[in-house]
Amino acid sequence: MKKIIALILALIFCVALVSCSKGDAPQGMHLVSLEGEPFKLYVPEAWKDNTSSGVSGAYYSMSEKITVSARYYTLAEESVTLDMYVELCEGDYALTLDDYMSEGVESTVLGGENARELVFTFEDGETNYTCRQIFVKYADDVILLSFYCPSNRYDELNTNQFEAIADEFKLCERAEDTGNAETDKHTPSGMKIASSDKLQYVMYVPASWICDSESGVSEAYVSESGRPNVTVTAYSYDESELTPEQYFEKCEDEYKDTLSGYEFVESTERVVGERDAISYVYTAKAGGADVKIMQTVYEYNSMMYSFTYTALEDRFDAHLEDVEAMLDAFRFR
Repeated sequence: MKKIIALILALIFCVALVSCSKGDAPQGMHLVSLEGEPFKLYVPEAWKDNTSSGVSGAYYSMSEKITVSARYYTLAEESVTLDMYVELCEGDYALTLDDYMSEGVESTVLGGENARELVFTFEDGETNYTCRQIFVKYADDVILLSFYCPSNRYDELNTNQFEAIADEFKLCERAEDTGNAETDKHTPSGMKIASSDKLQYVMYVPASWICDSESGVSEAYVSESGRPNVTVTAYSYDESELTPEQYFEKCEDEYKDTLSGYEFVESTERVVGERDAISYVYTAKAGGADVKIMQTVYEYNSMMYSFTYTALEDRFDAHLEDVEAMLDAFRFR
């Protein structure tokens, strides 16, 4: 049982934690970008790599929360302008951050492209922080470079550290390959197969998700910072009877010991592959990043299945509709 739980834990984070090659970094700096990102983020050697969080970034002081990160978001509609996107972000910050106060938006340049810069302050506990964010639209993506630090250190760090990082930030093309596109007569419109034909089930995912049905591992992910991903694992149990509730209880005991910041959110009953199933939602931390996970558990032919969706917490809802479609389409042969 512990082996299959360890496999689930590994698969939850494996897609997001692939590091980029070092490349030709500017003198005195090193690369802290994840593989496949449409940019190269370089930081001074004194900064510590934080890509284990699933996001390209680094920290100067974790205890003081002095960090830099870069992420990209693929726009659903080409008509969304950079100014519109920044305005949407400002509205979200005003609702979610304590004592949010904007210093305004200004035009700037990032990676040789026209960009927008937003500086704002907010409270976290008893500390006031300043964030400087630079937004740039490149191809079909909005790329966001963010600096965070205590407000009383902002002027010093902005001049001595942040400016150098922004100056060396590079934009580049990202791969558009979404893997193979296997289908069968049951494949829903706009979807493809992400599982091997040797398995007793078929896992369908949207065509835009990246997967390889011939890899032997049932998984797929979105080409986006943090790599939102889905995986399917199966466990053959020895117990005469094991319900989805009992199975997740065993998993949860392990999660409480091994997942940093584990918190249960909710559970929902549903049907997957014509089998009664339960979706369990919980949050945890990985490398300092907040992640949200939905693990859907169901039984078939004396096997317990876990269909697990993992994303950065602030991007979880953005792909939930796709995941719901995957669960609805899942079938046993």
